[in-house]
Amino acid sequence: MIAIRPLAPPDFPTVAAWLSAPDVHRWLTSEWRGKAVAGPVIAMTVRNKRNDLYLIEADGRPAGLVALADLDPVDRCAMVWYVLGDSGSGRRGIVTEGVRLLARRAFAELGLRCLYAWIMPDNQASRRVLEKNGFRPAGRLRNATESDGVPADRVYYDLVPGDLGL
Repeated sequence: MIAIRPLAPPDFPTVAAWLSAPDVHRWLTSEWRGKAVAGPVIAMTVRNKRNDLYLIEADGRPAGLVALADLDPVDRCAMVWYVLGDSGSGRRGIVTEGVRLLARRAFAELGLRCLYAWIMPDNQASRRVLEKNGFRPAGRLRNATESDGVPADRVYYDLVPGDLGL
């Protein structure tokens, strides 16, 4: 069974270790990319009101992270991002289900009316997560990020409640 719950202080070291892994942070914003992350950084991220972070649990064990960033309560929009923490859990749909649960919570409980995410073009696993959750391509920013020190595009996706029949 897959569930999400708000990130709590006992989770911070585990999440920090996931975000410090090069095979994970290479896909993230420069805020996380190429850095070793410590628990206090996660604590500050959680305290920021423009963020809403959730631990994905698979059968009661930590398996990943789903989050809202740039949460704008006036425009009612936020960016979705996610991490598979346990690479041995890949291809089991854990992150896909975590994103599904987060999107429904964002629309039904937080009253958001738009979610968006961006990926690098070569991150096919992330593209599948978004598309399986109904996110639609929304545009591309050329050379807007870096991958292994090389300029890379950001491919944007968006989701609105009607895409989920809400």
